[in-house]
Amino acid sequence: MLGVFVKNIPMGDVWGGLSASALVLPQAMAFGIALWSPYTHDPASAAMSGLVAAAFLCVGSGLFRGTSGMVASPTGPTLVLLVGAIAALATTGLSGDTLITATLLTIALAGLFQILIGGLKLGHLIKFIPYPVVSGFMTGSAILMMMSQTSSMMGAESQLTMAQGLWIPATVAIITLVTMVFLPRWIKRIPATVLGLVVGTAFFHIFAFSQASELPLNWVVGNLPRMSDLHFGFSLENIDQLPWLLMAGSALALAVLASLDTLLTAVIADVATGARHDARRELMGQGVGHMLSALAGGMAGAGTTGASLVAIESGGRLWAGLITGLGMLLLILFMGPVAAVLPICVFSGIILHVAIFGMLDKDIFSWIRSPQARVDGAIALIVTGVTVSYDLMVAVGLGVVLAVIEFIRTQVQSSVVNRRWNVGDRRSLRRRPKREAACLLEHAESIVGYDLKGTLFFGTVDHLFDAMTADLQRAKYIILDMRNIGQVDLTALRLIKHMNGMMRQRGGELILARVPKSMGLVKSKDSEHEKLIPYHAHVRLRTFPDSDRALEYAENCLLQALDAVAVVKGKKLTLAQTELLQAFNAKEQKLLMPFFTLKKIEAGDFLFKYGDFGEELFVLLGGEVEVFLPYGKKKKLRLSHFGPGMTLGEIVFLEPGPRTATGRVTTAGEVAIIQHKALKKLFLQHSELGRRLLMRLGHDVGEKLRLADAELRRLAS
Repeated sequence: MLGVFVKNIPMGDVWGGLSASALVLPQAMAFGIALWSPYTHDPASAAMSGLVAAAFLCVGSGLFRGTSGMVASPTGPTLVLLVGAIAALATTGLSGDTLITATLLTIALAGLFQILIGGLKLGHLIKFIPYPVVSGFMTGSAILMMMSQTSSMMGAESQLTMAQGLWIPATVAIITLVTMVFLPRWIKRIPATVLGLVVGTAFFHIFAFSQASELPLNWVVGNLPRMSDLHFGFSLENIDQLPWLLMAGSALALAVLASLDTLLTAVIADVATGARHDARRELMGQGVGHMLSALAGGMAGAGTTGASLVAIESGGRLWAGLITGLGMLLLILFMGPVAAVLPICVFSGIILHVAIFGMLDKDIFSWIRSPQARVDGAIALIVTGVTVSYDLMVAVGLGVVLAVIEFIRTQVQSSVVNRRWNVGDRRSLRRRPKREAACLLEHAESIVGYDLKGTLFFGTVDHLFDAMTADLQRAKYIILDMRNIGQVDLTALRLIKHMNGMMRQRGGELILARVPKSMGLVKSKDSEHEKLIPYHAHVRLRTFPDSDRALEYAENCLLQALDAVAVVKGKKLTLAQTELLQAFNAKEQKLLMPFFTLKKIEAGDFLFKYGDFGEELFVLLGGEVEVFLPYGKKKKLRLSHFGPGMTLGEIVFLEPGPRTATGRVTTAGEVAIIQHKALKKLFLQHSELGRRLLMRLGHDVGEKLRLADAELRRLAS
């Protein structure tokens, strides 16, 4: 069965895994030495701890296959947090094997927490940590990593003088760093970490050979112990006396940090492969890897961007992580003698390279110089400062709080009013006689509308009230178009209730359009809603499905209040009373009337349909007609609404052809119809009368085009 499995693994995953192993090897050893050397003084076992962590993290991630091309190993942020956790445990009096046991149990607990985070699908919540916070703690971690290497570079605990070779560790670390920066420009097939390891080791031994005195043995890693001899393991004595509360807190912080680091790497891997990662599977796999690592004496880690990209570029996909883990286990088994010649200061150079070029975010200073990003830069610097001077997780928490405060401040300062308009700027789609249109224009400020945007909550409602204060005292009707409002909280609802009360006290009305579902409305007939304000059943506001119907309602109410309605609802006009024929005298009207035919229309009838051939001109004598453009299966776009005295169908009457919209009768009445062929007959019998009728129709078409242009300008704005 194993043979079938190996046979089915693509060669791209094999090459990708081996390439990633070569890159992870020196970095994992470097992080292991940086973590454990100050406490154990055993560089070989410390290096082995890093290798074990890389192996089991890759195996766990690879078996769960959550991310295509993912390679995991010890990382800078997890190293810094573990260093802080060990220091905190040491302050409780722990030391020696007990300190190691407490640390490994913390890593195992972190693995358990990571499994829970993945299993409960909480991974997406970690992604909400703002980028300036991530940048700040990565930069702070980089500074701590660089500071942690001073003892290794200065030949700590050595009695040598500069003349006896005390200068060698710092020099070799710098040579390693410079090699990793510049040599890959010419040698592109070998990873920078491998080049730095080889060149740095060669220079160290050249310098050591040139010295008269022998260099300290603890300047090199030494033979790696066998897995069975690794003394980093659990000591179950006095386990009940361990500071479990402190360990659990550190484990939770480590799980969150490792998950964040992993998911960021997963997003980068998705971009490189074109695949989509499964956060749940990936985090559970990493959690299992952490538990295995702790049981074997390893450390913590996360997804590694550099190694993952190397694996992907070499052809690695779903099995690349597992191959990397197995490759690391083989290296652990067979490279023991090689480690005896590897200098610790070379790993210091590798860590400096990772910190400076992989974690230190130099863009923070660009943010500070930019007025638009200055606050983000300040948050990143604060997080960096707290990370370096106090604690990494405290810095992350503080950064998130600052980012939330800044977000709220920005939201509070932003206006929710996208546009204010009155009935002079915008008219409803209902076509009105000239008398009504002139009256609306004269009383333009009696109907005012506000197009709102964003979120109506406790931080923005005051801005809305301030913007509307003058209109609340003078406008007869105020329309709030809430199409672009995403959320409304109870504070905003109470303010709307208050504004509604102000309007009603002086005989006005507050009208809402396109109300979001979050306002808790209960639908009722005639496109109206009730119970707008939750827990306030007595509050009633008139609402409409769109702002045009709300505006039409307000126009009708205003015209009635001003006694300026040209045609009383339900009244039937004669053909002579319509706007089309009012421009002619009685004798001319008498000559024109025989060219028209009268027809009864019932509600629900179609006066004309989109796409049908047409040549008729319709003049409404009674009833109402809605004109709309059908689209999709059952959708329609409302274009206009016509009442008694209005004219429809001028275009096809002048130039017969397909109808460009549908006209449906909404209220029963009567219509006068004139055919295009009747127009030709009119020209033959009364040419001057025909010419004047065409001019009149041209004038009406021009007015409609002006209204259409105004509506397009409104939509564009």
